[in-house]
Amino acid sequence: MLEIQVSSETDRQRFAAVGRALADPKRLCVLESLAAGEMSVSDLATRVACQVPNMSQHLAVLRSAGLVTTRRVGNSIYYRLADQRVLEAYQLIRSIAR
Repeated sequence: MLEIQVSSETDRQRFAAVGRALADPKRLCVLESLAAGEMSVSDLATRVACQVPNMSQHLAVLRSAGLVTTRRVGNSIYYRLADQRVLEAYQLIRSIAR
């Protein structure tokens, strides 16, 4: 049996925010898309079949949870995974769900 370290309430709130960010099929599709590399908001919206304003909301949730990061080039914002472990967590969720 694994020992788990006791977390603070603040930590558990942050962990729950990550869980909520991962609890949406469109956001999971975004993570799958970003696995191939950095993409613009409009490219993600097209790939995920989501309107740009809705995509921006999904990306804001992922960014707030620390799962993605951004860089700006002119008027375009490009998103990428914040850490390779995001994909590892997603793969673990997939294997548990199966």
